[in-house]
Parts: sequence; structure tokens; C-alpha cells
Amino acid sequence: MVARSLLIVTPVFNDWDSFGQLLAEIDRIMPAWNVSVDVIAVDDGSSQRPRIEAAVNSLQNIDGVTVVSLAANMGHQRAIAVGLAHANRMAAHDLCLVMDSDGEDRPEDIATMLNVSAKKPGAIVVAKRAQRSESWRFRAFYKVYKALFRLLTGKAIDFGNFCLIPGDQLGRIAHMAELWNHFAGALVRSRVPLESTDTTRGTRYAGQSTMNFVSLVVHGLSAISVFSDLMFVRLLVGSLIVGALPVLISAVAIALRLTTDLAIPGWTTNVAGFAALAILQILTLLVTSVFVSLSGRSGFPFVPAIHALTYIKDTTCLRRSRKDPVITAMKAAN
Repeated sequence: MVARSLLIVTPVFNDWDSFGQLLAEIDRIMPAWNVSVDVIAVDDGSSQRPRIEAAVNSLQNIDGVTVVSLAANMGHQRAIAVGLAHANRMAAHDLCLVMDSDGEDRPEDIATMLNVSAKKPGAIVVAKRAQRSESWRFRAFYKVYKALFRLLTGKAIDFGNFCLIPGDQLGRIAHMAELWNHFAGALVRSRVPLESTDTTRGTRYAGQSTMNFVSLVVHGLSAISVFSDLMFVRLLVGSLIVGALPVLISAVAIALRLTTDLAIPGWTTNVAGFAALAILQILTLLVTSVFVSLSGRSGFPFVPAIHALTYIKDTTCLRRSRKDPVITAMKAAN
């Protein structure tokens, strides 16, 4: 008897060989999980046509496999957002799993995440890397990113996209505007309890990673943007502290000029002038930042559960699910 139903969402960009191997691996080990499994592959504007019919036809245990094709390449994070928005429109599943399709998120770790979820049914289970196999440059940049992120936001993100979301929390996540920029950041922002479990980074099934330094920087900045309000408050306080320094220096210069003979003629005027200029620049930046922040909050937010669906070109059901037997093509007009 099947205890629970699991929906797996994974973004794919031209890496269809890896996705086929991922399906085969999940199909091989999933009987031990005591769950039914459906898979959504989000085709992130691939230039290569998916060739996974043979892999799908050989499946024995996975119920349904659907390819959601995007109208253009949206990037890894936004492909996940579209996938979760589509999943939110489907028939309800007990659990929704987000993972990469290249093998670096290992299918064998899903069993551990399911066990954690059974003990903490209301929490989102996130996978932390107990061991990392990236280059020293990546690890160094990652440490700098985490330190900068904590400094600017006061928060910590020590997990990636590999996570297990309770079905009754999926709608909450899909309606968060922050999901469009950074998935892990949105999970932290959601205020849903997070339970972490240690995992080991797997080996890619095929091909090479398309992640480069520019992508990593953009990914880090996207995470910070999720907490732009917290960052703004911290920068505001920091600017006020820095702005107090010119005032103090100017006061010291004036005091030296009036009470001692140490001041050089003209020096006090120069110091006070430069201090006044610095104060004016800081005040200008503060006022501009305040208005930009407030104007951004007055606009209508982008809600992935509603607006992300417009980026779906079509859906292709390669293996029809027994749980959700009617999966119709969803055009961009939706």
C-alpha cells in the first residue's frame, strides 16, 4: 500500500542524458521509499530536443513523467520557480522534492529526507553538503559570499536547491515573490520551519557544469536581493554611523582652532569644508535610497504561482500519472 505521493521537480538545460540516468536511478531505488513518484522536468529553453523516450519507456515504478517547456532560457532559479508554480496547479501531492538533474543531488539521499520529513511533517527538509568536492576557488568564493550575506542581512543560507517541501506548504512557497530571484532565500524568508540533513555531493552523470564565476556572483547577489529590506536597514544604520565621523572630525578641528594654538591657518576651514561635503553626499545617498526602497514596495509584486505560468510554452506528458491522469498542455496564454 502506498503511504505517500511524491512529486519531483528538476530543471534541465540541454542535459537530457543526465536526466535519463536520473530517472533510471530513481526508478531503481524508489520501491524502498513506500511512495508513489511523479516527475516534472522543466526544460529551461534547451537548444537540444529532449531524447528521453527510451529512458521513460524502460521505467517500471515511476508513475508519471512530464516535460514542461519554457519559452526561453530563464536560468536555474527561475526554472525552479516555474516548475513549482506548475506543480501547485496539479493535483495535490503529499510531498514535493526539488533537485538537480545532473546527478550532483544523489537520489539515494531522498530516503533520508523522507525519514526526516516523517518525523517533522510540517517542516521543509533541506540538504546541506557535509562534504564538498568543488575547487578551492569555488570554496573560497563561497566562504566570502556567506560572510558577506550574513553581514548584509543577518541571515545564513547553508543549503542549496535540494529540498523536500510538504504538499500543504507548496502553495505558500509558490506565491512568494522572492521565489522568482532565489529559491533557497525564499525558503528562509517563508518562515516555514527548516530541518537540515547532511548529504554528499554526487558525481555528474554526463557532460560539464555550465556554472562559471559570473553565474556564481549573480546567484549570490540574487540571494541578497531576497532580503533587500534587511540589507537596506543595515546599510542605513551603517551610513549614519559613517556620517557621524565627518561631524566628529569637524568638531575636533573647530575645537582645536578655538582652544589651542596647534591649528594651522586655513586647516580648520578645509577640514570643515570636506566634512560638510561628505555629510551632504551621505545624506543625498540616504534620501535617494529611502525613496527607491519605498517606491519598490508600492508596486504590485511578481507572484510566481500566477505570473510564472506565462513563460510555459507547452507541456508534454511522456508517461501518464495514475494519480493525475489528465495533464493537458498549458499554453502561455494561461
